[in-house]
Amino acid sequence: MDAGEGIQRQVLAKGIGLNRDLSIIITHLHGDHVSGLLGLLQTMGLAQRRRPVSVVGPPDLLKWLKVTSELLHVGLTYPIEFHPAKAGLVLRTKSFRVRATRADHSVEAYSYLVEETPRSGRFHPEKAKKLGIPEGRLWSRLQHGKSILVDGKKVLPSRVTDPPRPGRRVGYSGDTRPARRLVRFFAGCDLLIFDSTFRGSDLDKAKQRKHSTCVEAAELAKRAGARRLALTHFSARYEDVTPLVTEARRVFPRTFAAADGMMVGVDYPGEGPESQSIK
Repeated sequence: MDAGEGIQRQVLAKGIGLNRDLSIIITHLHGDHVSGLLGLLQTMGLAQRRRPVSVVGPPDLLKWLKVTSELLHVGLTYPIEFHPAKAGLVLRTKSFRVRATRADHSVEAYSYLVEETPRSGRFHPEKAKKLGIPEGRLWSRLQHGKSILVDGKKVLPSRVTDPPRPGRRVGYSGDTRPARRLVRFFAGCDLLIFDSTFRGSDLDKAKQRKHSTCVEAAELAKRAGARRLALTHFSARYEDVTPLVTEARRVFPRTFAAADGMMVGVDYPGEGPESQSIK
């Protein structure tokens, strides 16, 4: 999600493989959100990547990539599959899908919702044994939601598994003013990462520069019924962002401040505590 300056160093530092399945999603064409993209793509080329990379972003992003790649003579070892951002579904993979909606910023910008593919229901071995289904390949097929034949009789997965379980949903606002459509768009997400550039007392600046305050982010998360809120994109004027978190928690207690290198676990819906420790 976005690729600011030096993103390739962050990827390498975190041990994220340069040849793994990867999708890059860009909210808008401001330098702090896109200036590291070309370097990341080139670093993957130097690692002799062969798999395609999906890139989602405003239509002008493709123009920027083409022009800068030509001027800098950047040759890639893999294809880029570009998906122009628009309201609605913009990307679907085996593991997740990505939906977008317009953000309210000073340039064309989008907010995104990443929705994990639903998982199969919990498998009950005792039920499979009772039906005389031998352990092994047939169990695996049932666990993956596929019907099987046993002694000429069709066995449906629903006889030995619980109903499918929903996947996790992570919302990412990018730079934006809060908007009613964002409340609907992020409804019920498990983790909402939201623009919190300013303190509540700096609302006029937030309006002028098309950003949100920490209080507005918390109010939106509360109205959307999000499970947790990560504040991000803090203005450099704040050496300590603790007061912003404190203000937000008065409205939405399950709030924390995002930071470089932070790793956050996201529980599946209906599983685990509502508030999980962050490392």
